[in-house]
Amino acid sequence: MSLIDRVAIVSGAGGGIGRAIAKAYAASGADVVLAGRRIEPLEETAESVRALGPRALVLPTDLTVEDDVRALVAAAIEAFGRVDLLVNNAASAADETSTANMTLEVWNETLAATLTSTMLLSRECLTRSMLARRSGAIVNIASTAGIRGVPEKGHFSAAKAGVLRFTESLAREVGPHGVRANCIVPGLIATERLKQYHERVSAQRGVHYDRIADEASRQIALRRLILPEEVAAVAVFLASEQASAVTGQIIEVSGG
Repeated sequence: MSLIDRVAIVSGAGGGIGRAIAKAYAASGADVVLAGRRIEPLEETAESVRALGPRALVLPTDLTVEDDVRALVAAAIEAFGRVDLLVNNAASAADETSTANMTLEVWNETLAATLTSTMLLSRECLTRSMLARRSGAIVNIASTAGIRGVPEKGHFSAAKAGVLRFTESLAREVGPHGVRANCIVPGLIATERLKQYHERVSAQRGVHYDRIADEASRQIALRRLILPEEVAAVAVFLASEQASAVTGQIIEVSGG
């Protein structure tokens, strides 16, 4: 599944799934533009990408700000000439909050970072490169929380549900123009973010961390957490010519 001579933008590329996808794209031959708020983790990802051979461009960006997203895509095109692939992985890591205690600020921040950023990046890549060239692939990263709502994660669940429906709408819009759009739905992925969540649950319940992690694993058919690299493998497929007839699809990578 070669991505040689392709240019990809990966948002939320400073760690976890985003970093794994950036590395997997690079391993398949793509040059990668790395976007996110903090420069230090993006630079770490860039080192891994360059070690594989392709070029990496680090562009720290607040993906909730329209002008910043425009500047990001313009800089990517100035550096590499075009954008072939887009991975919308950036999302809010807001803590657990019940609806009764939800503030409008937290709600709006979560939707902006998770859903609005997906629309903005997709729009800019489409209008500045993909539509005119009648070529491109967009991979959005949702969550099983967007399929099955999670208590005290209503803001996150709603945002990720929006990503699912946005992907389906987008695929129908851009398909006639030669552009594909698909969505990956990760489940419980072995990332630092999930570890921190389990630590918070452990502290709240007064139960040892290992018990919380074991309870989570027992919810999965495969009885284990899924690795970021396993999500990245699906992202490579969806970006490749092997998926040339695949669009508008919701693919769950959750271990069952």
